[in-house]
Amino acid sequence: MTVTSDDVLRVASTVGFDVPAAELADYTELLQRAHDAFAAVDASDDYQPTPDLEKTPRTDLRPPSNDDNEFNAWAWRCHCQHSEPTSTLLAGKSVCLKDNIALAGVPCLVGTDCFPEDWVPVTDATVATRVLEHGGVIAGKAVCENLSRGAISCTAATGPVHNPYARGYNSGGSSSGTAALVAGGAVDMGIGCDQGGSIRIPAALCGLYGFKATTGLVPYTGIASHDASVDYVGPLTTTVTDCAALLQVLAGADGLDDRQGAGTPFPEQVPEYSELLSGGIEGLRVGILVEGLASPSLDPNVEAAFRSAVDGLKTLGAIVTDVSVPLHTRGRSIYTVMSKMANHMGMLGKATGRRQVQLTDLMALKRESDVSKMNIVSKEGLLAGALGWSNHPLAYAKAVNLMRQLRHKYDEAMEEVDVLVMPTILAPSQPLPAVDAPPLQQLAASKGLLENCSPFNGTGHPALAMPIGLVPSETDATIMLPASLQMVGKFFDEARMLQVAYAWETAYTWKTKHFTGEIANK
Repeated sequence: MTVTSDDVLRVASTVGFDVPAAELADYTELLQRAHDAFAAVDASDDYQPTPDLEKTPRTDLRPPSNDDNEFNAWAWRCHCQHSEPTSTLLAGKSVCLKDNIALAGVPCLVGTDCFPEDWVPVTDATVATRVLEHGGVIAGKAVCENLSRGAISCTAATGPVHNPYARGYNSGGSSSGTAALVAGGAVDMGIGCDQGGSIRIPAALCGLYGFKATTGLVPYTGIASHDASVDYVGPLTTTVTDCAALLQVLAGADGLDDRQGAGTPFPEQVPEYSELLSGGIEGLRVGILVEGLASPSLDPNVEAAFRSAVDGLKTLGAIVTDVSVPLHTRGRSIYTVMSKMANHMGMLGKATGRRQVQLTDLMALKRESDVSKMNIVSKEGLLAGALGWSNHPLAYAKAVNLMRQLRHKYDEAMEEVDVLVMPTILAPSQPLPAVDAPPLQQLAASKGLLENCSPFNGTGHPALAMPIGLVPSETDATIMLPASLQMVGKFFDEARMLQVAYAWETAYTWKTKHFTGEIANK
């Protein structure tokens, strides 16, 4: 392409610059040089990590059949196992990957049909590589919500994902399929991704342990992203022991993810979480975050389950006090500004400022997306982001600063306690809205799901969802559904958090705890 003076004037108008006539020739020459550099890089071969397909062959690739897809939670089936694993920590364990996690040669649908063609990655996510190296067997890809956005499991192009505890109820999002497959027993463990609660919300709704670890502890390399500042990937499991083992495998710097900053251990320095579970919690200081229970949306049975679980910690020797962080009540709104304005750029394939592996093949598809086929959450996010950048251009920068202030407030609170606790979500699973429900009705179904989860995506604190009992559905008291406690810890204090969860799990059987308006005896 030859850059003309007309090209210069056109481009200059988009940034509000009226090029002086005397300088037009110079700028034409300068933009020609820039164009030549752009074109040379654009024509270059890409450089993404290449997996060893001889040692980790992908076999039995197929779409799921109706016979083995009870909850509509499988996106794609495969069998992938390392021929020479370096450890046996996950030996024989079947694992599903959320379907925004790259596994070379296996279609990655990202819950959508808005791309002109399916994305088939050419690289493996670091977490997939590590599962295979430690003896795990990847059994396939689990449905995620449309473009991996939303907390309600009815937006994937492949249809609603059902909660294993009640068909037609929400299994959470956006790691909906991962939670349903693990809770339903289709696989031993799963890996989800969390941008605003998308590991912890499905874990809470499906009776699982879901761990969003300290920012950067688990590398996000090779996973579809809209906004790198709130990306997390981590375990969804039925037991604390499995959660600890899977986190141990996944954690540690990979030299590729620039989210892994100061304090991130190398893989050989990662604590042996699975060996550090016992020891009890005598003297542990637990702080109930009072603002985490202040919402009028809090279901009384969920509150009863939460308070009974905390009483159980007291019985085990913990010292429990109330802790107040008033800014927590604004946490979701601060997160909303960050995520909507940053996601807007990411969804358009315009994310910048990162040094991690770039999934250029996916970015190319994003730029050709059919917006009409996106879910309501994505459409609203695009519109809200555009509104923010045009009408409130400083809101994003201020939200980043306010989120750092919130982090400091949580840190101050944890100078007095070892962990903070609150309900993970404010109500049990709800019936799924219709796939074609209008925007307000679909978004209303997310009420109570993000309030206690999303702030910690922005602050970076580790947060663990753990099942604590069964409560009646708000719409049908004969249906019993999981309730969940969220534990938030200090940076890189995952071992202590797992120890607390293990102490509670080994002392109490959560599925025998039914809450119907009164705090049950332990």
